[in-house]
Amino acid sequence: MIIPKFKYTQRETTVCDILKKIEFKTFLNIGFHDWQDIRKHWWIEICKTNNIDWKIVEVFKSNVDDTISKGCPEDRIIHGNIKDVEELPESDCIMFWHGPEHLYKQEFLDILPKLEKKYKILIFGMPWGEEPQGEAYGNPHEKHISAWDILEWKELGYEVTTVKDNKKYPHITCYKIQE
Repeated sequence: MIIPKFKYTQRETTVCDILKKIEFKTFLNIGFHDWQDIRKHWWIEICKTNNIDWKIVEVFKSNVDDTISKGCPEDRIIHGNIKDVEELPESDCIMFWHGPEHLYKQEFLDILPKLEKKYKILIFGMPWGEEPQGEAYGNPHEKHISAWDILEWKELGYEVTTVKDNKKYPHITCYKIQE
């Protein structure tokens, strides 16, 4: 896989390091906001460079509408919820980047086996520990309602990388590649 030049954050680089090791044809990103912010296109640029078909599933309808109005092709973003695993599009790889903390822990753990059954490659990014965050820009889904640690993910069979950068709260990237 080719990783194009881009100003990746240290956190995003953890995903680049995973993607360098694997090949796939389809990529599903869960959650998106601020289409006009080119910084948020880092994973889309990787997909475009490698001719990977990408899609977004976003839970907050206003984000879907805004993303389309700012230039995202309509066929690339779907209004949906990761909790409705059966309704999610098929894909080789799913990424829920800064997403698990927006669900109650048990709620996420309950859907995780279904996600693992449906997707060959799973990538999750989240704060390492608790990072307080409430609703933002009228979106109730932005609230952080769970906290995660390294050991939990390792016990679930995931490879884990941590980042302690210049941000106030450290970060976890975890992934699983299945046969």
